[in-house]
Amino acid sequence: MAAMRRIGCLLARDEALPLGEAEQRALLEVALAHSPRVESAGVGLAYLDVAGLRGLFGEEREIGERLCGAAAGRGLSVRVGIAGSRVSALLAARWGDGVAVVPPGDEAAYLAPAPCSLLDLPPEMARLLDRWGIRTLGELSRLPAPALFERLGADGPRLQALARGEDPRPLRPWAPPRMFEERVEGEWAMDMLEPLIALLADLAGRVCARLERERLSADAFEWSCRLDDGTSHDGQFVPAVPTTDTGIVVHLLRAALEARPPQGAVVGVALRASPVRVHSVQETLAASSRPSPRALTETLARLAALVGPERVGIPVLLDSHRPDAMRLAPFRLAEGSEGGRRGGEGAGGEREEGKGGKARGAVLALCRLRPPRPAKVTLIAGRPVHLRSDLLAGSIVASAGPWRASGEWWLERPFFQDEWDVELEGGTLCRLSHDGSTWFLAGIYD
Repeated sequence: MAAMRRIGCLLARDEALPLGEAEQRALLEVALAHSPRVESAGVGLAYLDVAGLRGLFGEEREIGERLCGAAAGRGLSVRVGIAGSRVSALLAARWGDGVAVVPPGDEAAYLAPAPCSLLDLPPEMARLLDRWGIRTLGELSRLPAPALFERLGADGPRLQALARGEDPRPLRPWAPPRMFEERVEGEWAMDMLEPLIALLADLAGRVCARLERERLSADAFEWSCRLDDGTSHDGQFVPAVPTTDTGIVVHLLRAALEARPPQGAVVGVALRASPVRVHSVQETLAASSRPSPRALTETLARLAALVGPERVGIPVLLDSHRPDAMRLAPFRLAEGSEGGRRGGEGAGGEREEGKGGKARGAVLALCRLRPPRPAKVTLIAGRPVHLRSDLLAGSIVASAGPWRASGEWWLERPFFQDEWDVELEGGTLCRLSHDGSTWFLAGIYD
């Protein structure tokens, strides 16, 4: 006789703070502390196998309450659903408040009064069911299957199965990412930087040797120093390329510690590496050689020591309408960046042609000023005719715009501005912006 399936669902509450990778990891660790089989189903959602846990944690409602309590201890507010399948557990968690337990075999009857909105239907499908007068999952599951298939195709039977809580798919087990760690604890205390770096260099050699034995590389390192006052001094860095080179790791450790040394005597040290498998790639004859990992790392480490690690990286645009919204991400040498065509040119140096066989012309690059410079702009008939700022000044001979940029309407102070591209009498092209009260010189074209 096959064992009865019982699946638990951990669902972050809507009113909880937006979850990131750290919160999702905490959610999965809560589930893994109660069951050996856990699945990650996206940010704010995790499943676990609760079959056979009664002897450890009691009845299913008690298991759900334990999960809620453990999540609250990690700063997470969750709903818990327990049922015979993943979809029924998820729908029960969405419909309930706190802990919802669906009796075995009663998934369809339990979910029948629930609204169809629990299914996250596309807007067109939701409007169609509403026109049909279908409001609950029970009404959807009772529709004639042949007629539903004729009208909706394969989506019809799929939606009916979801409405009944039917989902035969097994859990896809998740395991915490593997980490290579070496640590040293002792009664000694180090208050000088050089002995600490020497000790970390020894740990780096051990970690890199373990990685090489398994033919792996590390794409991220974390270090932690336990201080004599009970606090810890932690840090991390990302090499430009995955590496097992002890010298590269020591260079990065030295730069990080010199930029931000521990504020106290160190009595314990740990170094962790996140392993990845890097496949060998044969470079083509037309490809430029990749930069030396050691030289690249040394350059980045020196830049980080000069200006600070938080100011070294690659710009990444944020999901915002603000034209200057960006952050710095760790610099990584992209795979395949050295091969094939580069800079719009072929292997023989010919410029790549666009559609219709026409050569692609030069493009303008906007050098954005951060922060934008205040400016005084004279208007005639609503169009700018003269600019004066601490960088540029002169008559405007041509202009294009305005273009309205706006966003963040959900915040207390929404963002909006009008932008103009203008040409000065000397031929300089620049961008102006106006936020309703003040003009700014936002950038200059190269």
